[in-house]
Amino acid sequence: MEGEASRGVVMGLVPSLPPRLLTSTFAAISLLSAFLLFEVQPIVSNAILPWFGGSPGVWTTCMLFFQVVLFLGYSYAHWLGGRQARLVLWVHGSAWVAACLLLPIEPDAAWKPAGHEAPEGRILLLLLSTVGLPYFLLASTSPLIQAWFARHWAQRLKVQEGRAPSPWRLYALSNAGSLVALLSYPFWIEPSMDLGLQVRGWSVLFVIDALLMALLMIGVVRGLNPTEGREAVARGVATASLWRRRLLWLLLPAVASSLLLATSNHVSQDVAVVPLMWVVPLALYLLSFMICFDREGWYHRGVWVTLALPVLAVVILEKWIDGSSGWNWDPTPNYLHELLWCFAALFLACVVCHGELVRLKPVASRLTEFYLWMSAGGALGGLLVSLVAPHTLSTYLEWPLGLLAAFGVCLVAVAAWLRRVHQPLLRQLLPLCWLGFGGWGLWFMGRHSLVVDARLERVRNFYGAVNVDESHDGLAEGVRRTLTHGGIIHGVQDLGDRARQEPSSYYGRHTGFGQAMSHVAGRGSVRVGIIGMGAGTSATYARNGEVWRFYEINPAIPRLARKHFTFLSDAVARGARVETVLGDARLMLEREPAQRFDVLLLDAFSGDAIPVHLLTREAFAIYRRHLKEDGILVAHITNSYLALAPVVEGLARDMAWGVTRTLTDEQDDHDTTDYMMLSRDLPFLERHPRQLPPVSEPKNIPLWTDRRHNLFEILMTQ
Repeated sequence: MEGEASRGVVMGLVPSLPPRLLTSTFAAISLLSAFLLFEVQPIVSNAILPWFGGSPGVWTTCMLFFQVVLFLGYSYAHWLGGRQARLVLWVHGSAWVAACLLLPIEPDAAWKPAGHEAPEGRILLLLLSTVGLPYFLLASTSPLIQAWFARHWAQRLKVQEGRAPSPWRLYALSNAGSLVALLSYPFWIEPSMDLGLQVRGWSVLFVIDALLMALLMIGVVRGLNPTEGREAVARGVATASLWRRRLLWLLLPAVASSLLLATSNHVSQDVAVVPLMWVVPLALYLLSFMICFDREGWYHRGVWVTLALPVLAVVILEKWIDGSSGWNWDPTPNYLHELLWCFAALFLACVVCHGELVRLKPVASRLTEFYLWMSAGGALGGLLVSLVAPHTLSTYLEWPLGLLAAFGVCLVAVAAWLRRVHQPLLRQLLPLCWLGFGGWGLWFMGRHSLVVDARLERVRNFYGAVNVDESHDGLAEGVRRTLTHGGIIHGVQDLGDRARQEPSSYYGRHTGFGQAMSHVAGRGSVRVGIIGMGAGTSATYARNGEVWRFYEINPAIPRLARKHFTFLSDAVARGARVETVLGDARLMLEREPAQRFDVLLLDAFSGDAIPVHLLTREAFAIYRRHLKEDGILVAHITNSYLALAPVVEGLARDMAWGVTRTLTDEQDDHDTTDYMMLSRDLPFLERHPRQLPPVSEPKNIPLWTDRRHNLFEILMTQ
């Protein structure tokens, strides 16, 4: 009786709160929690990137973890939503106190990998121990807040006249908070704060969020009746119909989630190797949630499906239109056009998927169950792309499969729309559309299989997709083989007797690396370190008695280099000793005794996944320990999108080393190159004066450290 009396007192107080103030409190918690939810992802990902080689697989694995924990948080919210107020206060309050005690969220260095274990499992365990509980609670906030909001207004309107505000708009608001976090990090937070300040700032905001949650639980949740709305649940739709809805609550988010990750992989590997390319797809994904959940009227089925179908069709058939149809129209004449088409297809597909999801949303009493199924679908899509696809597919086939699935969703939406508007003729044409869709799908899959089979070998793992191609159009006699990683060439060799031992692509004798090797050629016992093996082209300079030590993080690369190319075997035949160290180069060098290298080549900066941990003050201190007093540190900084020279200049000044630069143009089988050589050997620097780049580059770049670096400040604008 005493509990009922206290609840009655609270209920007497709560309705007296101004509705606008109460709604603002709910909105503030939704916004702040969503902001923290998405801000923690890049913070923690950036903290652990140096430990796992800077691979984009780190981000994909982190995304999988966050999606799975999001599902667990929604499951917890669904369970907690119907509990007694006393239990809610104890359980949820204790969890928030425990999460605050675990702060700050910076990962412990004890989680650094040894170099040989599978990275996915270690990353997941690291994230679980570091941010598992805080992220779990933040993930549960959105559905809990909306459920409490709906129940509070249901009780309030029993004693006051008025119309209850919609809880679904809080979900749109939470997605707005997520979008703000996503865009603010690379453009404001990362450039202006080092990692330590980011961690401390996030922790302070988390404590503030915990205090707001405590005030809400004491001021509102204590007065909620746990039986409120159960009658509405009991009067719900029939069981068969409900399970059909649950299936759609699962599948629609799964299609959108898988297409999000597949698009991120596709554009960053096969279209444009631009840093942080994942930002745009994720922003569009969140924007689709905001549009669909804020107001139901914003998703008009006929309009959005009419826009989505032709865009998806063009993207699916783009290769066919460009290659074998004989049409003159090319929808993607350059990578910018292809990016626009890809992003448009993703956005429109997500709007349709999420719009159809909103049309199927239940009464407010089933709100947490709806979010539970929806989060399970998101986790399912992430699981398929992050874990299943890399181990079952040799190429990024999840991209066309995701497009086909989205196209199928649009056709189903068209069928539902035509049935609603009663268009007999169009409804009769719909089966033909389905047949055509199925035919195009089978044709596309068959043609794609032929393309895959045309490769000499294709390997995909955590570190990306690597292809070996063979052709007979080389500049010398014999067969020409090429190793590519995504859209970047990592080695070319003409296998003719006269050309196979000649340095090609980025390693010609006139390049910076060639100049460094020419300088040390007469030193007798030469030791050379190479960070990034590729096809092993650099080993063409290896001579009798020399030691060449390659550091390679991708275990597939050494096997492919030895199987399909002869650079390494030819070096051994000439009397050189070739050593291979598997694992992240910086971690391996950090643990090794001084190697006394005459030349150390940094050759890992050509693609989009720039391993920034190899270009920091701490990394260069490790390199200095492994070089001889007159050794040469050669940085291969050829990159289409990033101006890495100012970063290397700052590091050279910090170490008081001399620096020069050599640029070469494309000629025959030699590619355009950009090398910087750092050394205390003044005669070498004087013999190779610095060359100036053809375009202006960013200036006054702050010194890069493990705790402060930013790719956007060196992004080329011309």
